[in-house]
Amino acid sequence: DIPEQGLQLELNWDEALLDTLPEQDCRPDLEGSVRLNAGLSLEESGVVLEGSCKAQAIVECVRCLERFVYPLSFSFRCVFQPVGMNDLPGKQQLGPGDMEVMYYDGERIDLAAAVFEQIHLGLPAYPHCSPECKGLCTQCGANLNRGACDCEAEPREKSPFAGLAKLKKKA
Repeated sequence: DIPEQGLQLELNWDEALLDTLPEQDCRPDLEGSVRLNAGLSLEESGVVLEGSCKAQAIVECVRCLERFVYPLSFSFRCVFQPVGMNDLPGKQQLGPGDMEVMYYDGERIDLAAAVFEQIHLGLPAYPHCSPECKGLCTQCGANLNRGACDCEAEPREKSPFAGLAKLKKKA
């Protein structure tokens, strides 16, 4: 039901609406609402969804393992094609535009799956709660952002590999 001139969407998925969406494996942990401003258009390649999204994802810091809110704001483009449209025999080489293709079956397109995928792609590979994050103590595992641990006052033991230094050949 997309008109020739396209269809403009301004959606605000609040937490209550997000909870009613079907559970998906790729659903990110979000706080607050997801704001989507996008347009749907019909092109030769399929149905094109192009727009921008704002959301706040809850991620875990790779240094201190604390959860924190990571703001996201990004633009995206997805091309939806019917299942089986590109089923050609033999080997195929993917082009740059093939990475934005998603497939649909029937007469409905699942926008939530496309938006959630884009949210995941917008997340950092190694999120840090702050650039000054001190991480965890390597001995006791205490969060050093909350203060010094007792391990720092104690002298550190020799490395378990210190004995290998005796085996080293003298040249």
